[in-house]
Amino acid sequence: MTRTAAKAAAQRGFALLELAVAALIAMLLAVWGGQALVHRLNDAHAKAAAVWMEVVHKSVLAYVQQHGVEIQEATGPDALAIHGYADWRAPTLLELKHAGLLSPETPEHSPLTGAAKVTVWHRGACPGDHCMIEALVHGERPLRDERHERTDEAMLAEWLLASEGKGAAVQARDPARIRGATFAFDSMLPDGRQLPVGTVGMGITAEHLAQWSYLRVRDRRDPDFQGKLTVAGDVIGGADLVAAGSVVIHTHEEVGERCATEDAIVQDVAGGLLVCRHGRWRPGSRSSGGYGLNDLYGCATMDGVPTANPVTGSCTCPSYATATLIADSGPRDFPQGQQFTYLCVD
Repeated sequence: MTRTAAKAAAQRGFALLELAVAALIAMLLAVWGGQALVHRLNDAHAKAAAVWMEVVHKSVLAYVQQHGVEIQEATGPDALAIHGYADWRAPTLLELKHAGLLSPETPEHSPLTGAAKVTVWHRGACPGDHCMIEALVHGERPLRDERHERTDEAMLAEWLLASEGKGAAVQARDPARIRGATFAFDSMLPDGRQLPVGTVGMGITAEHLAQWSYLRVRDRRDPDFQGKLTVAGDVIGGADLVAAGSVVIHTHEEVGERCATEDAIVQDVAGGLLVCRHGRWRPGSRSSGGYGLNDLYGCATMDGVPTANPVTGSCTCPSYATATLIADSGPRDFPQGQQFTYLCVD
């Protein structure tokens, strides 16, 4: 072989080696790129599933806060039937939507975890104020690698990361618990269901219900305030008002004046109490009073003793009553004058 031919053969061998290296690098880049794409897809699926479950979790939290007292007192599963929940222990997403606690547009399930299941339970001294309420929202389907028939640990880690500390999972190293950064429950639920390894969820605990100690609309608990209570608006009660001390009424009105609130009570400027009846302020008692009228001395006797109606403060009847003559002294000469006595009839 000539020197020229040998040189050409060496160059061809080097070119083949370069081509093989380039092909290897291209293959590695393709594999790495494919893995990165798969990782990004898994991350997107995990984030979408975590956001969806958090929306459901917030609606269940609102459900527990709204019906907490009734759940504490529940003795049967139909305790909230009047509110549209067939079983208070397992409110469905459709029931939460009908109650306005979950948007009608919220999907019923996630492609990653399947449908959302809700379990609510109480424990401790129930019924009663010391009854503890807890709840769990979890996926119907565990995160499993069907090809290898085992828990998809990578996807599980992606979901827990996407839940930003709110989520929990049943893991192979601790199958008896669904555990996360903020809570841990038994994987055997109070209704007897066992959550399989790979199940993910979000819990509602006493920490979530910390603000529940404040009074809420339609609350039936007795706050037993130990200090003063000042209210700027009206106070409307559905039962009796019982006071251990005095009841002070500052408003004053006059008999016969117009009033707006039927059965309201105020002070009479002349003393006593007035009640709003038929649009007018009337004395608190049923008596409309009476008065004496003298033809010489008017609303007094010869000796100057007033004979005014104690209800009106003058020789008149209240506007709602009629003056009825019940006696007269007959003709009298000066200085006594003739005396007429009237009774005011309501």
